[in-house]
Amino acid sequence: MPTLQDNGKRIKQFRELKATLRTNRARLLVGLDIAQAEHEVQVRHAHTRIVGPQCTIPNTTRGFAQLWARIQQAQRATGCREIVCGLEPTGTYHQAVAAFLEGQGATVVLISSSVADWNRRTQDGTWDKHDRKDAANCAELLEQGKVLFYSQPDGPLAALRHLVKLLRRARAELASCKARWRTTLRPALGPMGEPLPNRLRAELPAVLQPWERAAPGRPAVAKGRLPLGLATACADLGAQVTAVQARIAAIEAALTPLAERLPAYALLRTIPGIGPTVGAILLAEIGDVAWFTQFSQLRKLAGLDIIRVQSGQFAGQARISKCGRGLLRWALYQAALGQARTAAGRARLAALKAKRQGDRFAGLKATVELAAKVLRVVWGVWRSGTPYDPRRMGGLQRQAR
Repeated sequence: MPTLQDNGKRIKQFRELKATLRTNRARLLVGLDIAQAEHEVQVRHAHTRIVGPQCTIPNTTRGFAQLWARIQQAQRATGCREIVCGLEPTGTYHQAVAAFLEGQGATVVLISSSVADWNRRTQDGTWDKHDRKDAANCAELLEQGKVLFYSQPDGPLAALRHLVKLLRRARAELASCKARWRTTLRPALGPMGEPLPNRLRAELPAVLQPWERAAPGRPAVAKGRLPLGLATACADLGAQVTAVQARIAAIEAALTPLAERLPAYALLRTIPGIGPTVGAILLAEIGDVAWFTQFSQLRKLAGLDIIRVQSGQFAGQARISKCGRGLLRWALYQAALGQARTAAGRARLAALKAKRQGDRFAGLKATVELAAKVLRVVWGVWRSGTPYDPRRMGGLQRQAR
């Protein structure tokens, strides 16, 4: 696996490449529109002309060989030795062709989907979208230098990211189950503004009962008061929730052994609030801290950067962008909650709340700000390669989640 220094070197090379894409005419630029079965390709001599007609290659090993033969033919026609390939990532369909091109010595960069969308609309004044236009769009954005760094992890980090992706989907499924309960089943059982009678709550599947607060009085024993249709629906939802929760537990149990194979994991675990699951998610979502030269870049990845909408006399309220990776933001929020359970953490959170007197969301906003501070500590510990120093964060005692 590449070291921190290796990735730092790659980042430096990428910045040098991006700075010269708009001016260097000695490169061969290859725009690829990625799809499941086949890829559309346009080859350009930078800022000069399109080399040969566009072509379509199958997403197979033979198709990759055809692509490379096409690129070599363009090299002979232009005399260009350096090859830069730009593509818009589409799920995982781009990984095979990107790995092939990097193995042949080409440089692979990414094209942002949002940038590609806006540029496509201005290319010829039309709103149509097709593969040939998308490949030409990627090649044009290469000439403009509007590209992103590409790095495909391997080894334990790749496996860890795969597990985290499964965890993200499982948590989304659990959230869908909760939404189904609150919007469909629960309103049919009684008014939402008051707790269910204990006799009804006792009849719910055990996994659903924590979602409904108990009514005052003595607990009741189930007596078959739920209507047959609702009882069947609740039982079905309960079975689904049980299966999802078991899957989440299995995934979280598999995260730690993989994360322990990465050196940064032990460093992150020294930070208060970061437990086995949260630490593994941070590793998978961030990847390598060397990819970020400034803390503001990492904060944007987590969607914790502050934005404000302003136009003329209107000035909107400052808020976090919530862009970037939602699971990373969730993990940082859990770490902040873990810190808030300690005496020093409670004092720090109270100080953040005091700045927002009169705001009914003061507690939530203070916790989010604490999550951003946790991210800054992660940034410092990871880049320095030294364990967490309690004196740098108010002497918080360790309490992991």
